[in-house]
Amino acid sequence: MASAEPKPSTGKPPAEWVDVGKLKPWGNNPRKNDGAVQGVADSITRFGFGAPLLVRSETGEVIAGHTRLKAAQKLGMKVVPVRYMDLSADEAHALALADNKLGEAADWDEALLQGVLQDLDARGVEVDGLGFDDVEIKALLGSIEPGSLGDQGALDELENKATCPECGNAIR
Repeated sequence: MASAEPKPSTGKPPAEWVDVGKLKPWGNNPRKNDGAVQGVADSITRFGFGAPLLVRSETGEVIAGHTRLKAAQKLGMKVVPVRYMDLSADEAHALALADNKLGEAADWDEALLQGVLQDLDARGVEVDGLGFDDVEIKALLGSIEPGSLGDQGALDELENKATCPECGNAIR
């Protein structure tokens, strides 16, 4: 891995509100994000934008924030926060991949997560809509035993779907 000094700030504002019509999603973005759009739209509705889209100064191409852009459009928003960056197309595409992939490297401290969610819930804060599904929320809030709906539990709940043509035994 190449060792390099961090790039200094450009002196530009950290973000500005930009008309969504001026932005161009990267056509070769390999990240499939349609399944996340509604959750992000719900988050924007509840909290507003937490992070601006990253966009190439020269072209208006979105580097990072494709899901936020789709969510904003779904909500009918006309402007979104943007941080313009002076990057070549190659560097912008590399950053787009890094932005998506590096977030996957992080793990949760399950005990701390459970404590934070339980504390928020006890204070009356709505914990739905934070990106966790209902089963995860119930498990983290202690409503169900961890693992009780895991792989084996799900398998045990399956109905027999097939029968062996040779012996007639049910196949799970």
